[in-house]
Amino acid sequence: MYATIRIYADAEGLADAVAEHREEIIGLFMQIEGFRSYHIVKTGPVSATSVTVCDDRAGAEASNQIARDYIAANLADLTIGAPEVHVGEVAMSS
Repeated sequence: MYATIRIYADAEGLADAVAEHREEIIGLFMQIEGFRSYHIVKTGPVSATSVTVCDDRAGAEASNQIARDYIAANLADLTIGAPEVHVGEVAMSS
């Protein structure tokens, strides 16, 4: 299992916008073979962190492109800085 973590330091309104478009966004991630879960966390007044979990690294990497494309096409009215992205094998899960 692999996860990708996207840390958005400058993304006011991102978490709320994602929550508003939940079904559409989850539908896009579900197109990734091996997709398991997606979460977005409000980490501060203008920051958020998202976590996507997939069966393999290719799926985790594909989720980054989906997130990037969705933000560019649908949330262009928000000011969102490029995230810090980390992809790696999940060492422990419950």
